[in-house]
Amino acid sequence: KVCKHLPQCPQPIAPKNGGIVCITIGSTEYCKPMCNKGYDFSFLRRSRLYETCGSTTEFTWTTQLTGGQTLAVCEPSERAVSGAESAYFPDNSSCLHTLAYRESEQIETFLGELAKQGIDTFNHDKEADCLICGY
Repeated sequence: KVCKHLPQCPQPIAPKNGGIVCITIGSTEYCKPMCNKGYDFSFLRRSRLYETCGSTTEFTWTTQLTGGQTLAVCEPSERAVSGAESAYFPDNSSCLHTLAYRESEQIETFLGELAKQGIDTFNHDKEADCLICGY
């Protein structure tokens, strides 16, 4: 499956040992980095559930990493503490397993999280919903 991104935004790069869930609402793309079990983010992300790219960011990703397209790094770790609880794939599932069997579940979770943060999901482009696994 090829993911449909906003044409003006650089294609985001999913972290190795994890992935990104992407949703487009209106003229903004939202991507939530996620790590597999046994990995954690290289910097604290608890207050930063997702990155955005769109007209308000001059079509660049809001990532804290240099290079602009890598949204997060998942490093080997026994404890997953840097990200929000939902930023990790379930213990019994990796990104690839989730992509094969439970992609829509992750997309629904992320949509709910965006709505809770006051983002109007009315102009949600379902065709652009996507889970990308790193390699």
